[in-house]
Order: sequence, then C-alpha cells, then structure tokens
Amino acid sequence: MVNVRGVLRAALLSGAAFPLVAPAAAQGVDQKVLPPEAQTAAVGEIIVTATRRAERLQDVPISVTAVRGEELARQGVNDPDRLSAVSPSLQTQNGGAKSQGSNFSIRGVGTTSFQRTIDSSVALVIDDVALARTEMGVVNFSDVSQVEVLNGPQGMLFGRNASAGLVHIRTNDPVIGEVSARVNSEYSDLHTGNDTHQFRVNGILNLPVSSDAAVRLNAYYRDNSPILKNVVPNPHLDLGLRQIGGSGKLLWKPNDRLSIYIGGDYMSSKGLNTGASSIRSVSPANPIAPILASAGIEPGPGNTRVSFDTASFENSKVGGAQIKVEYDLGDDIQLTNIAAARFYKVDVEFDPDFLPVPLLDRFTEPKKFRQFSDELRVASTGGGPIDYQFGLYVLNARIRQSNFITGNLGSTPPPGIPYLLGNSVNQVQNLRSYAGFGQVTGKMTEKLRLIGGARLTYDEVDIQYSSDGLGAPIQIIPVADTPIVERHNTDFSWRGTLQYDVSRDNMVYATASRGYKGPGFAQFSTIYVRPEISRHYELGLKSQFFDKRVTFNAALYHTSFRDFQAQAFDPGTLSIFVQNAGELVTKGFELQIAAQPIDGLTISGGLSHANARFKEFKGDICYAGQPDCVGGVTDSSGRRLPNAPAWTGLASIRYERPVSANLVASIGSSLYSRSAVNYSSNGDPATRQEGYTTVDFDLGLRAADSKWRFSVFCRNCTDRRFVGYIQGAPLTGGVYTQQFTYGSFRSIGLSAEMNF
Repeated sequence: MVNVRGVLRAALLSGAAFPLVAPAAAQGVDQKVLPPEAQTAAVGEIIVTATRRAERLQDVPISVTAVRGEELARQGVNDPDRLSAVSPSLQTQNGGAKSQGSNFSIRGVGTTSFQRTIDSSVALVIDDVALARTEMGVVNFSDVSQVEVLNGPQGMLFGRNASAGLVHIRTNDPVIGEVSARVNSEYSDLHTGNDTHQFRVNGILNLPVSSDAAVRLNAYYRDNSPILKNVVPNPHLDLGLRQIGGSGKLLWKPNDRLSIYIGGDYMSSKGLNTGASSIRSVSPANPIAPILASAGIEPGPGNTRVSFDTASFENSKVGGAQIKVEYDLGDDIQLTNIAAARFYKVDVEFDPDFLPVPLLDRFTEPKKFRQFSDELRVASTGGGPIDYQFGLYVLNARIRQSNFITGNLGSTPPPGIPYLLGNSVNQVQNLRSYAGFGQVTGKMTEKLRLIGGARLTYDEVDIQYSSDGLGAPIQIIPVADTPIVERHNTDFSWRGTLQYDVSRDNMVYATASRGYKGPGFAQFSTIYVRPEISRHYELGLKSQFFDKRVTFNAALYHTSFRDFQAQAFDPGTLSIFVQNAGELVTKGFELQIAAQPIDGLTISGGLSHANARFKEFKGDICYAGQPDCVGGVTDSSGRRLPNAPAWTGLASIRYERPVSANLVASIGSSLYSRSAVNYSSNGDPATRQEGYTTVDFDLGLRAADSKWRFSVFCRNCTDRRFVGYIQGAPLTGGVYTQQFTYGSFRSIGLSAEMNF
C-alpha cells in the first residue's frame, strides 16, 4: 500500500505540487503563439486557454493543471497514455484502446470502457477541436506547446460536453518571420527481461513564406520493441510498436484584423504495443493451468511471457485537418470559425485464448471512425466591464466496428462445419450533435466578478448491427439482423461562478455547474444507454507570494452523477457491456504548490484526494464466486469507482546553473505516488492493483544559447512493477489478464536535442 502519510509529508515539505510553474523556464503556452496581450505576462506566470482566451492561470476560476511541452519531454510523456504522471487528478487506462487513445478519468470519474458506442466522461480536445472518440486524437507529443487538464465538468466553451473534465492538447503554431529548426531524439532500455527498448526521433522546421505568413512542418518516427515475450513460434506476431507521421501548418495574417490557420496531421502505427495482454492469474481448477506450465509461463503480477499461437497484430492510421479563421470586427468584437475533420482506422487481430493450443483461433476487430465539426464563436476581446463569448456548434460522426471470432475448442469439427464456435458482428453508429452556448463575465466591482454560462445541446444517435454464426453450432452473440434504432436527447447545462480578487496575486472563487454527457448504446446491441448528468460544486483559492516565487492553489469539490455510464463483465455470457449505473459521488480536494526559492532551483508538485464511490448501483454483474451475488448481480453501492485512487501525489525538484561561460548543467528528480485501485466496479479482488510509488532522475548539459542539449535519465528507477489494466479474459472463464505500460519498468536512456 502507499504510505499516505509519507506522500503528504513529501508533498508539503518539498513544496509539493505538479509542474504548475517553473518560473522563467516553464511558463505556459509558447508565448510566440499567443495574442500580443498575453505575451506581456510576467516571468513566473503560466498562460492558459481554459476559457478559450489567453489568460494568466492565476486569474482563471477553474482548477487547471498546465504542463509545458519541454516538461512533458523531460519526463518521457510522449503520448496521452503517460499524462497521469504530470497531473495528480488525472488517471489513464489503456484497456482495449491500446496506446491509441487512452481512457481518462479525473477526480476518480471517467468512462472506464473500451466500447466505442458511448462518449468519454473526460473530453479530449486538440487545438480547440473536440473529439467524438479519443482514438481520433492520437498524437505523438513531438511538437506540443502545452497540455491543460481542466478538472470538473466542462462544456460551455469547448464544443462537446464533458461531465467529468477535459484534456486540451495544444501544439505549436507557425511563427511568422522566423527561420528555425529542431531535431531531438531519445533512446532507452527497459528492465523487462525481454531486451526491450524505446527509440524516437523527430524534426521540426519553421519557415516564413512571406512577410505575413509562415509554415511549420513536423515529422517523427518511433520504434518500441515488445514488452512481452512470446514463447511459441508465430510468424504472424507483432508485439512492438512503430509509428511514423507528421503535421503541416500554415499561418497567414494579411493584416491586423484577419488571421487564417490551416493545419493537417497524419500518423501510421503498427504493432499491438501495450495493448497485448499477459495472464495474471488462473483459477486452480482451470484445465489451462497445466498448459501454461508446459509452455514455461507462470501467471502472476510480473508475468511478461505469453503464448500466442495465432496472428496477433494491429495496424492503424489517424489524421485530420482544420481551418481556423479569426477576424476582428472592431468595437471589441472578434469572430472565430473552426472547421475540422478527423478520422481513425484500425485493423487488429489477436489470439483470443492466450494459449498455445487451438481453443479459439481468431479474433479480429476492424474499426473506422470519422467526424466533422464546425464551431462559430463571437467574443469580446477582453478587458471591459463585461466580457462575453457566444457560439454555435455542430458535430457529425460515424463509428463503424466489426468483430470476427472463430474457434474449434481444441477439437476437430464434424464434416461440413467450418468451426465449432463462430461469430461475425457488424455495427454502425451515427452521432449528430448541435449546440448553442455562451458565457458572460461581469465585473460587479473592481474585485468582484460574476461569471455565468449556459449550453443547449441536442444529440441524435442511431445504431444498427447484424451478427452471423458463420455456420458454427456455437455463438457467443446470438444471430440477429436488427433495424436501425434512433434516439435523441435535449439538454441544458450551465455554470455559475463568483470570483473575488483579494489582490493582484490572490483570488478565491466558488462554482456551481451542471455537466452533461450524451446518450449511446451498449455495444453489439440496440440497448439504449441514457445520458450521464453531473452536478458540481467547488471552492477554490489561487495565490502567489514573494514576488511570484511561491504559488499555492487549492480546490475543494463535491460532484454527483446520475445515470453514470459504466462497463461491466458478465461471466455467464463472457461478454463486456455498458449500462447505466445509477448514482455516484466524488468529493475531495487538490493542492498545487510551486516555488523558486533561489535562482535556478524549482520545486513543484501536487496532491489530490478523491473519494469517488457509487451511491447507488444495485445491478452490477458479479464476479465468479462473489459471496454477495444474488441472481447473477450484486449491489455495488458504496464501492469505489474503477481506477479511482483515493490519494495521488507528485513532487519534483530541479536545479540548473551555469558551469562555464558556454555551458549550463541541470539535475532533477520527480516522484509519482498513488494508492490502490480496483479495475472492476464489483470489487473483484483479482482486479486489484496495489498502490505504488515511482521515482525518476535526470542529469543534463546544454549550451548557454540553447543550441544543443544532452541528458541521461532514469525513469521508474526503483523498478516498481505495476499494470495499467486488469480484467477477466472475455472468452476464457477463470482467467485474468493484465496490460503493462512502458512506465511499468525501470528505463535508463539518453536524450539529445539540436536547435538551428
């Protein structure tokens, strides 16, 4: 278990918080991509866009974690799956989504489901574009300016609604008038026992194309060798990861009023990566136990050996384009329109029985997602007695998904029967969302502000699926050909905030809001899943002292959810499905502290406590052998939510100083700690992950003019083993599988960067 007292002590004594402020070295968004008024922010301040305008973090009455791109790179946060390492209130779950689109939870609440027939409780936004499914937001963090994590229900200003929180990833814009280039690379070895390594390299080029326009090009390559070792011959196995991709952007500002931005990105990815599972436990009486033993596999929390005897691979492509036009209408009014399209396509196949014998032979799951969105927004330019934003939003998305499974259950089928078990399932879902939104800030006095926002959303969802038995006598999903089922819902969500500026650097606020997450369907069915509604209350404090050398922010919150959309596993049908779980409550607090006691020394970190529990969930599915199981269901009321640690703490210390006229050396260390979680809502002891603490360390040397930089690092230096997900094997009763992340093992490596 995590020593909570030790976490608290480390957090408080070290000035604990997250990378909230690194005064001078880690300000917020790259100031060259911000409006002129934001570029005048004082040293030691972070600029965020949590309200869709550039503001000081200390002026925004929202609990926000903001982490600059350089800090992400230093801590090895190269994709969304690792973001929990820098934000104490944020957790990620890889699950069936692999590294390509993590499921997020904030303050203990998230959509812990890899079914893509429902929205995520925590929205993902990239460069102001909200995504219908997280897979469409896969990015390699090669040119990221800043990541902002907005804690608590959001939805007034970011296109899509978010009932639990929002993650906004901002990439760097082109810089007009600048010629620059950057190349950086990183290599590391992992202590998996399987000769695992990670390698990545990327290059960025910024070029002016005229006096009022510039382009920015980015290309990257990533090669990760497998974490797991397959112990049986299999020429059709790909357990590693190779990614290649890039982006191109054009920024044109023909005059002081008009700005046109055009951008596009694309990535191709191959390999199962961390989506491949190893066997964690097998019930003693299960007949597959001796089969695993004969293959040299010992199930357990540290098991990195697998025995896949059929094709196992994943090939995916993701990308998109957007056009953003901003025009200053004069008289303190700015018009903005953002039109964007994104897509995600994947072909995945893996061994569904995890065994070196032909029980179940093949499981494939091709998916195709696409979306188009457009947002029109009118806003004041800020600074007046009344600031406002109003807008219209439309989203059209289609999700296609298929499954194909066959198996002979270790036997030979009779003549004329191709398989003993077979299923082919096809599903198409359409999502259309329309919304009008607005937010107004009124300065009641010099120190008192009243902020009110509202959003009217109309959602339409429809689904059609068909299944075929492929001529097999056994099917997991009954043969069916359903007609299109359509449902719609209208929702009114709102937010009200009272903000009082005690002084320029000290502010308190109180917020009440109603969040919303749209309806959907249970996968491979027409069972309707009702919208998820949250009610949220928060008190917050933001303060800076000693000429901004010390920052202390705190938030106290209480959020209740009605009709929470939860995932469950049914051991009777060996299926995973989504249902409305009734009510839940999350309540707790967050502390964020950062300090620069002397020049060159930065201490930062964070502490989060979240008591996230089901208030009412009487229809949860039992796990095998559950003592309080009645009729196949259990009452999970009072149980903690899946993947919801009670305590999470971060601490970081970094010191940088010149060692000569041309050289600057740095040394840094960071700590991440969280308490135990269960990955199942029913409290299954087999899906419990104990608490753990990891420690990172790095030592760097750079040129005084930042033309080059080298560093050596150690991540998870104590080799504290943990997993990113545990679940019952859907097709093999009595077996539990686990998925490691690359952070689950000690890694030692070298990084380098050159700037031209």
